[in-house]
Amino acid sequence: MAEGVLFTVAEGIIGKLGSLAFKEIKLLWGFKDELEKLTNTVSTIQAVLLDADEQQLGSHAVRDWLKKLEDVMYEADNLLDDFSTESLRKEMMTRDKMAKEVRIFFSKSNQPLYALKVSHKIKAIRERLEAINYDRRSFNLEVRPVETRVGNRERDNTHSFVLAEVVIGRQDDKKAIIDRLLDSNIEDNVSILPAVAIGGLGKTTLAQLIFNDEQIQKKFQLKMWVCVSDIFDVKNIVAKILESATKEKLEIVEMDTLVNNLRKEIEGKKYFLVLDDVWNEDNEKWCSLKKVLMVGGRGSRILVTTRKESVAMTIRHESVEGIIGTVQSYFLKGLDKEASWSLFKQMAFEKRQEPKNSSIVAIGMEILKKCSGVPLAIRTIGRLLSFKNPETEWSSFKNNELSKIYQNENDILPTLKLSYDHLPSHLKHCFAYCSLFPKDYKINKSTLIQFWMAQGFIKLSDQNRCLEDVGHEYFMDLLWRSFFQEAEMNGFGDIIRCKIHDLMHDLAISVAGSLITTLDDKEINIDEKTRQVAVAYHISSSSEVTTSLCKATRMRTFLYLGQQDFEANNIDCDATFSSSKFLRVLDLHQLFGSRVTLQNLSFIGMLKHLRYLDLSYEKEMKKLPDSITRLQNLQTLKLSGCESLKELPRDIKKLVNLRRLEIDGCDSLSYMPVGLGQLTNLQTLTAFYVHSGSPSRHSDSGGLQELGGLNKLRGRLSIVKTRGHGKGVALECKAANLKEKQHLRTLSIKWWKEVVLDDANNSDEASLDEASLEGLEPHPNLKGLSLEYYEGSRLPSWLLLLTNLVSFRLQFSPKCQYLPTLSQLPSLKNLTLFGLKAMEYISEDGDSNEFSSSSTVQTPFFPSLEFIRLYQCTNLKGWWRSKMDSSVELNSDSDNSVEITEHHLLPSFPRLSELRIEYCPMLTSIEWIHNCKSLQVLEIINCLNLASLPEGMHRLTSLQKLTIKDCPILLQRYNRDTGKDWAKIAHIPELHL
Repeated sequence: MAEGVLFTVAEGIIGKLGSLAFKEIKLLWGFKDELEKLTNTVSTIQAVLLDADEQQLGSHAVRDWLKKLEDVMYEADNLLDDFSTESLRKEMMTRDKMAKEVRIFFSKSNQPLYALKVSHKIKAIRERLEAINYDRRSFNLEVRPVETRVGNRERDNTHSFVLAEVVIGRQDDKKAIIDRLLDSNIEDNVSILPAVAIGGLGKTTLAQLIFNDEQIQKKFQLKMWVCVSDIFDVKNIVAKILESATKEKLEIVEMDTLVNNLRKEIEGKKYFLVLDDVWNEDNEKWCSLKKVLMVGGRGSRILVTTRKESVAMTIRHESVEGIIGTVQSYFLKGLDKEASWSLFKQMAFEKRQEPKNSSIVAIGMEILKKCSGVPLAIRTIGRLLSFKNPETEWSSFKNNELSKIYQNENDILPTLKLSYDHLPSHLKHCFAYCSLFPKDYKINKSTLIQFWMAQGFIKLSDQNRCLEDVGHEYFMDLLWRSFFQEAEMNGFGDIIRCKIHDLMHDLAISVAGSLITTLDDKEINIDEKTRQVAVAYHISSSSEVTTSLCKATRMRTFLYLGQQDFEANNIDCDATFSSSKFLRVLDLHQLFGSRVTLQNLSFIGMLKHLRYLDLSYEKEMKKLPDSITRLQNLQTLKLSGCESLKELPRDIKKLVNLRRLEIDGCDSLSYMPVGLGQLTNLQTLTAFYVHSGSPSRHSDSGGLQELGGLNKLRGRLSIVKTRGHGKGVALECKAANLKEKQHLRTLSIKWWKEVVLDDANNSDEASLDEASLEGLEPHPNLKGLSLEYYEGSRLPSWLLLLTNLVSFRLQFSPKCQYLPTLSQLPSLKNLTLFGLKAMEYISEDGDSNEFSSSSTVQTPFFPSLEFIRLYQCTNLKGWWRSKMDSSVELNSDSDNSVEITEHHLLPSFPRLSELRIEYCPMLTSIEWIHNCKSLQVLEIINCLNLASLPEGMHRLTSLQKLTIKDCPILLQRYNRDTGKDWAKIAHIPELHL
């Protein structure tokens, strides 16, 4: 049993019993006394659960007591959830005058019978709990104070520190391995270097350092990375290598096709491949993989990280002399004393400063010895101690807890378990829940928080707070404590994904026990008491899975983590899930593929406890079952990528607890149902499809005014709309009230691309587009904006008010001739202009506003801009329409003295690091980048009339990569052998011409 879970279940029961809804139930159905007795009993038990969790580690009797308690607690929770659901359903149905049968059921004549039945169930559960509570007296369990929730400790900027953490003590190891990889005396075409170390020593981190090293970048034509983990499936590994080589997601294909495609990618090329976390000792499997990889060019290298020396021996055994061989293994050791202390200081002490108190330093050194130089152990123990007072608590921790654990030098799990033991109870089960995911799985932060919410793991101490925000704090606390790692951020600096270290994953499985199970080829059977289940992507027998799942009638989570080649049609979903009536989380995305039907989904309406439902990427699903609107507890509904879905349920307004509706990529949706705006709990709505104007094609179609009151919306929103046919369009857009949605992160507005304007009316239609866009003014907090198929000739006036805007994308807007002065937006980092046929110059005001502002140095020119992409701007000639710009273009071939005269007033892009220009055939000059000293990547493709690069290429001191493709004049001028200006680019480290 996952420790801490029962405490949270008890907390949930008490919370439900004290809610306003239950107060009404007590009065309405007349079992006030029973519910109050139940509250008292659960509260008494909850008070000793924290102590019981701790004592069960050394007492079989306490462990058995908790197991008995577990069953009854879950029954009580399910029963109370039934009550609250029925009460909510009654309230919903009695609003509907057509629901006569429901009113009859809840009429006074029926209430006594229902109340009697329910009262008996409550009494039975209460008596069982009281009996269990009586038994606990023999264990001398103590009442423990409830831990303080996260959010009270000041830790400014600490989570970004986790991401930017410097790797300590591995420079010598890095150099030694790189020297072996680049050893020119190795005669084999392809050679393999095993790096061997116990878990937690940092093999993966070291491999990442090597993979990204500048020497490796320069020496190899192709770099690939694959995490192998426990199951060594050759087909799967070949597919992953191919994906890494091509940077493209593969469709499901046969092994022969995979092998042939991979050979084409690597044949004759000097490649570097990392196979991370390998466990396989099967000679035949290694031989099969080596046959595929042996076609690489001379000097190709494969770095294999593994915990087992026997794996390295297996690799050496299967070498092919002269073609593919194995370099002597590199054995990674623990950090030395100095490096260990340096890492410990970062984790344990405020501001990473060593304390002046020598006794604290001495205690820290003693604790550090138990970590055996293992970075993972040092990080977790250091983080644990950062929550304790070093003067009053460190010594007690060392003497009373750390001294009791036994571990040998090759096993740090006991130390990690100690860190887990010190987690607050609300974080324990959140972490244990993560054992559902396979090793090396990239866990989506938002999805994980939704799972926690659905299970009732997240509790609000302040009802004015948002569940998602508190869930974010839980996540960040686990990341801070090193239970999560390898956090990835999006372009706005938000963490979106993470992984769990393999040893932490082992720990999660250990503490989760049989309540949480992942089914794969190693594990098909399932305990009937299992609450949380995941089906992994490497599983072959779906019929056996169905048999196992049918036993798990108490299941609260089902996650499908597989692919569409899994034999989904062998799973009897109706039999499996209709018997699992307590499901809170159901993730079936991509399960059915082309076989999805309403019959497949007929069971959904029975799952009244369901909080999370994912049916995304069911590409053939045209309609949802009407019964889905019975799910009044549903918080999350994911339908992204259901490209055949034609409509949402007409009564979607009945999903009163819905907080997240994901419908992006549902391209067959053309309207939103009336009543969507009544879902005032909505926090995320990824897309809104609307037919503007009147009359509407659909009588059930809700207009943009449905968005008007949804001011809690956060994250991303895409508005996909048709072009209106009347002056009311602008008013309808304004009614969306986007200006009040201060939590929206990104906004995408897309007009239907099928609409082709008639030339006779295009000026009227363009003005309507401009008016509607003016009405869709967002809040100034917006970070990302994308406009697509916009027919207006000018952009909205509010664009320059978006001072927090980080990313702007304008795509397929054929009448837009220039941009407003975006150069003054202080936060703009990314600018993409795509398919702007009418645009000759990006800025119309270069000779006035932009030049003058840059010369006064009061407002820097594009102060934050890092990335520009110009694509298919077929008439683009330059950045500014000005005399200066013209003279620059005419004199692009002149000598340096003229260059200085003409360019000294041109603004620079102080932070621009990447510029991509593609399919801009009329572009003749890019002198405007002549002084971009931060530019690292410059890519120019299919710019037929571009005659030269800037004269000041020598001033682009940060430029690392230059790509020129399908630009005949440029290629002739900068040809390595014959080009007259080759010398001007020869210094650039990476050239692709």
